[in-house]
Amino acid sequence: MIEAYSGDQVRAAEQPSLDGGLGGTLMRRAARGLARVCEDQLRRVNPQGLLRGGSAVLLVGSGNNGGDALWAGAFLRGRGVAVTAVLTGSRVHQEGLAVLRRAGGRVLRLVAEDDPHGGGATELPADVAEVPTTAVPGVVSLMCSAQLVVDGMLGTGGHGGLRGLPAQLVTAFAARRDGAAPRVSATVAEGAAHRSENTARRPGGTVRGAGAPVPFPERTPRIVACDLVSGVSADTGEAPGPVLRAHATVTFGAAKTGHVVAPGEQAAGELTVVPIGIEDELGEAAVHRLQAQDVLAAWPRPGATDTKYTRGVLGVVAGAPSYPGAAIMCTQAAVNAGAGMVRFLGDAAARAMVLARSPEVVCSDDQPWDVHVQAWLAGPGVVGDESQTARVQAVIEAPEPAVLDAGALDAAARSVADARLGPHKILTPHAGELSQIFEWLHGFGLSPSRVERTDIEANPLHWAREAARLTGATVLLKGATTVIASPVAATSAGGGDRVQCGEEGGSRGEDGVRAPARGGTDAWTGAAASSSGAGGCLCLSVGDASPWLATAGSGDTMAGVLGTVLAHVAEHPDALSPLGDWACGEGRWAAAAALGAGLHAVASRAHGEGPVPPSVLAESVREVLTRP
Repeated sequence: MIEAYSGDQVRAAEQPSLDGGLGGTLMRRAARGLARVCEDQLRRVNPQGLLRGGSAVLLVGSGNNGGDALWAGAFLRGRGVAVTAVLTGSRVHQEGLAVLRRAGGRVLRLVAEDDPHGGGATELPADVAEVPTTAVPGVVSLMCSAQLVVDGMLGTGGHGGLRGLPAQLVTAFAARRDGAAPRVSATVAEGAAHRSENTARRPGGTVRGAGAPVPFPERTPRIVACDLVSGVSADTGEAPGPVLRAHATVTFGAAKTGHVVAPGEQAAGELTVVPIGIEDELGEAAVHRLQAQDVLAAWPRPGATDTKYTRGVLGVVAGAPSYPGAAIMCTQAAVNAGAGMVRFLGDAAARAMVLARSPEVVCSDDQPWDVHVQAWLAGPGVVGDESQTARVQAVIEAPEPAVLDAGALDAAARSVADARLGPHKILTPHAGELSQIFEWLHGFGLSPSRVERTDIEANPLHWAREAARLTGATVLLKGATTVIASPVAATSAGGGDRVQCGEEGGSRGEDGVRAPARGGTDAWTGAAASSSGAGGCLCLSVGDASPWLATAGSGDTMAGVLGTVLAHVAEHPDALSPLGDWACGEGRWAAAAALGAGLHAVASRAHGEGPVPPSVLAESVREVLTRP
């Protein structure tokens, strides 16, 4: 698991060392880790794996991020690499500059073409003003001819994206790179695909690969970002301007939130965390990132004394005459994910199709209040059918936890006008559907403005948090990186008022299914009501899903998987406690959502990289859960 932190958290963790005069020590530790990754990247482009004779360009900003890059450049010079540092700001880390110069590094300064001396209206310090100048085209040529480019322009303190000359430089380089060699290197693409499976965390090692391999043209330099891709927000992953997308990112002390959420994750490439001695000062993570091994280790498995009821009974309201396939896909996925029992409610035609594919499913035309389940899944394919729409509304109002997908989302948003939903209700929108939810919330006066799909795609973590805050529900926002936000504060997720780790609310009925604790929906939402203010949200992310999942029906399959794990944790509140204290109490609903999305992602790559029809994906779910 990757624990990611905000920029402020990391800076606060560094402060005791800085106060103790250890700032230089931290920088050298960071730079040595950065240099090691740079060496690895250089060896990848050299058939003999040699460093001597290689070439690197450092893009050096004004702050400590630039200092890290300069020190790393000095270490590379010591290994025989030709290093050119290009200063992109009005200041420079003086000690780092001196070290690079002593090592034999070359130093240039980026200036505008119409200001060849680079003074402009600003008085430059002597150590910057004396550096030879070059304009954007010259730096682009240097970058394209180098084997390695290190992005050290902005770090965790950067806000608002790249501007001015650095933005022009990145834009010009991207145009040159993407236009010069359109053919994708098989070595790069296959290497990226292989690295996406490398999720084992080790001190100073790679903690995860890029979510989906990002192809780079041949004959372009390997790009390594220092701490963070310049222009990406450390706190949200937002990238409002151009970014220099990297093959690898080396960060220091801890992963940042911007590394594990979109769109920042998609620009970061392979992530390496270098320990620098601040790790014990970090505190509670801002985002918990589940990886494949976390998902497979934590997925609920039955014991010798379990029954179909204790494993979890999932009720499903899905499909309509216009979209009958949704009922088939979500019920099949739930069966293959290990549900103890799946109960499907629908018309005769839908029931016949479900039974033809999955005869294990118990089908009826009952209403939700007539059957006992531990959790519900409602909404997939429910369009234009009054009976199913009524059942969806009953599920929203029921006390049991529920996955509310597709056709249930608008109804769930409308219900917020009367009462908050509670973290046991999991909304599963994509960006367009979340925009529609905000439209309803705005109409009710709960949201100050409308939110466009493009806004959500630009900053998904922020808007998932906001939706969780306003609705009271757990929000799973689908995308290149799936983010989950719960209105339960991370620091109190394991200490809910109603249900603690190891505590089971309610009593078991005659059919073996545990009934919710008395008090209806309010019994589930007590902790959320008291912890969703200044304490913030519990946030998680899931990545590494195949981009081939972007197909009709994939969401129906995910919903079935989510419903299965939700039913289990409703029956066993402490089931996911191995993930951490945050996965207990009211936090378990978000943990279940992340676990379901994570299994969906793992299954999407079960047979390599290629088309993943949802009907095949459901079978892959069973395969990845089956142990030899």
